[in-house]
Amino acid sequence: MRVSLLTNGPGELWGWARPVIAELRGRGHSVSLWLLPCQFASGHERTAASSMGVDKLEGPDGAASTLAALSTEKTDCVVQLGGDMIFGRRLAKSAGVPLLSYAYGPKKGLEKAKTVFTAYPKMAESMPGAEVIGDLVKDSLGMAFDGDKKQNALPAKIGERRLLLCPGSRPAIRGRVMAWFTEIVRDLKCLASEVEHMVLLPVFAPDAEVAAWRDAGLNAVKATPLLAMKSADYALTQPGTNNLEMMHCGLPCLVAVPMDFLNLIPVSGLPGLLGRLPVLGPRLKERALQKKLSQRSGFLSWPNWLAGRAIIDEVSGEVSPRRLALNVTAAIRDPDKLSRVSAELLNMSGEAGAAQRLCNAIEGS
Repeated sequence: MRVSLLTNGPGELWGWARPVIAELRGRGHSVSLWLLPCQFASGHERTAASSMGVDKLEGPDGAASTLAALSTEKTDCVVQLGGDMIFGRRLAKSAGVPLLSYAYGPKKGLEKAKTVFTAYPKMAESMPGAEVIGDLVKDSLGMAFDGDKKQNALPAKIGERRLLLCPGSRPAIRGRVMAWFTEIVRDLKCLASEVEHMVLLPVFAPDAEVAAWRDAGLNAVKATPLLAMKSADYALTQPGTNNLEMMHCGLPCLVAVPMDFLNLIPVSGLPGLLGRLPVLGPRLKERALQKKLSQRSGFLSWPNWLAGRAIIDEVSGEVSPRRLALNVTAAIRDPDKLSRVSAELLNMSGEAGAAQRLCNAIEGS
């Protein structure tokens, strides 16, 4: 078969598309990968995608150019893994083939797909008719990284506990986070000297950025998430796909959204555009984010939303590096709670094999 995969941001590309590509290629199918326009992009998507062994790689490009190019694509099936559904609908219609989609929640145009797949029953509740096949992110975690082998080497653990600091996939946020992490590490040396830290950068982050983090006195590494998370006792991160990676690894964490980072958090659609306005923009953006948060039952992280209760730690609003350091110290010095949270996360994780089940559906479409 000729299969066209459409994806957008870093989480969807690395966590969703990568295991599906590997499964399709293993079955002998031809794969075209389209990187869609995405305001959440990290800037490293094409570099990452070039290592995935697809037969054809397109994008990222502007919306108009992408739509025009899609109209010439010859394919047997379209699978949308993130991004605006207008792109998948255009390709499926022009090629006269079925459109399948994998999503964590409802979005405009999803009803036009022949079949919608999702990871967990809780997610399917808001998408009538969606088929639960498991989390592609779990399949991605188990995959080896074919890049430079030294990126997979981690420094030996020298402290009693290791804190994993995750600055995210977007360069703009990582640039601001560095100063915060520097303060947090400085405070931890006084509050909890037995705790060592490690900063996990994306595997495709430039070497110059790794050097910049190390020059700032931070122990930065580029490594696969599985390796880094399995070596840690606790993590400090932000909302996103890596919350699910930590769930699958059984890694307790603190998910934080300080108000100081509000202007860096991407918001899609009209609210995102209005959020760029001077003076009123930040307030409008805050309202949009609060509305989104209310739709998640007030939870910042995927694991807590899936469970319907607070399992991992969360904090938001007017918080400081000192406050985060205090929170981390309290959490990492409670081994009984860490063990309990780890067991609960692993119990929620579910079975691997989502990519295999999705590819079975593609072949049957």
